[in-house]
Amino acid sequence: MNGQGRRVALTVAWLVVAALVSLGAAGIVGAMAHLPGTPSRAELTYQGDKAIEPGLAEAERSLGDLAGEVRQLSELGRNALTALVSRDVDTLQASVSEGGDLTHSIDTHASELRAKLEGLPGLAGGNELVLSEEARDRQARALRALDATNGLALAWSRLASGSVAATRITVLLEDHDTTTAAAAALGQSGKYTEALDRLTESDDMIAEARDLRDELKSGGVDVSTLTAWLDLNSEYDAALRRLYVAVVASNGTVTPEVRAAFDAEAAARKRLPGDTKGLVIILAEIGRGGLNQAVIGIEEARGKLDATVGLLGQ
Repeated sequence: MNGQGRRVALTVAWLVVAALVSLGAAGIVGAMAHLPGTPSRAELTYQGDKAIEPGLAEAERSLGDLAGEVRQLSELGRNALTALVSRDVDTLQASVSEGGDLTHSIDTHASELRAKLEGLPGLAGGNELVLSEEARDRQARALRALDATNGLALAWSRLASGSVAATRITVLLEDHDTTTAAAAALGQSGKYTEALDRLTESDDMIAEARDLRDELKSGGVDVSTLTAWLDLNSEYDAALRRLYVAVVASNGTVTPEVRAAFDAEAAARKRLPGDTKGLVIILAEIGRGGLNQAVIGIEEARGKLDATVGLLGQ
């Protein structure tokens, strides 16, 4: 073969090689365009999707049940707010107690559901199943929805319980004023034994209010104004009791002890606040503010869960 013929043969050979390289590159690009987990290669994810579907569907149903529990908690929160405004302590306490049980249940169910979602076939560590992007997205959406329930139990426990304490103290303050005033009226009528019995009721109210005050203090509430009010009223109750005991002991005679007790009662009465309206307002705001925060958190969680459950049904 002459030189020109060899050049032609080499040219043809290189063209063949170039064509083969081009075809190979096209094959690589085509394969990359049909990676496992994409709709165009559904056959590659069929086994994985089939294996994960029962667990994923069950988890999504459980997520719907969890959303129902959060909606129930939301209703309890609104009931508690209504009871707080009307100072219905019994209803408020019942709603808070039921909400505490429900938040514990929500917490438990969310933890169990998270464990199930993270352990689904193809998602747990070491599992070689190939999953579609849709299956992975469904799991990710469900896990994000569960995050909305984080902290609900703690928020309800701290804030709603504080609302019960503040509302109960408000009722105690008002009842104490009424009871001590009734004791004073009985004493003025010479009914000292009955007056002393009413003062015992006042003492019990002060003692209960102090216990509730300690609950508020442990929750970070500034109770200095409340403590001052309780101390002043406790001092007056004690001074009034001392006066009536002295009068009974003297059989109505104005003895030095009776006169000293009378002066002490007058001095203690002057130190009393004009009324409890300001303190009642402060306590009402403490209760309402705490419960409002809890209800807001619950509503946010409910909205996220409902939105996710709605997407799962599409």
